[in-house]
Amino acid sequence: MRAAERIQIRCSPEHAFDTLADMRNETQWNSGVSVAELRTGEPIAQGSRFHIVNNGTPYDVIVQNYERPSSLVFEATGNPDLTITYRLSPSSAGTELAGELFFRPRGANALLFALLSPVIRRNVRRQFASLKSLCER
Repeated sequence: MRAAERIQIRCSPEHAFDTLADMRNETQWNSGVSVAELRTGEPIAQGSRFHIVNNGTPYDVIVQNYERPSSLVFEATGNPDLTITYRLSPSSAGTELAGELFFRPRGANALLFALLSPVIRRNVRRQFASLKSLCER
């Protein structure tokens, strides 16, 4: 299942990128994330690892692609596995952020995700609005 969203953010691409790249910030803008820990050393870069808990589900996350300030890809292992791709580009408003989440549920979760896809997409839209608010502070 895929969920995609675009949003204009009134901040620099560098600021938006840095906010996204450090998954420890997720507790500030993603209401489902209750735990977000960096498991490798600073600075955050390609290969950095995080552990998060999203809606009660633990995930181990690795930064697959880190091209500041334009492209960021996370691979998350949990249930479901998930790839999150962010593309950031300068715009008249500051930054245009395009994000795509590709969920790979297994077993019975595949049917559940198919049924819940409209709810999941609405939630992604809300989370992007929350990220926008955080970046524009």
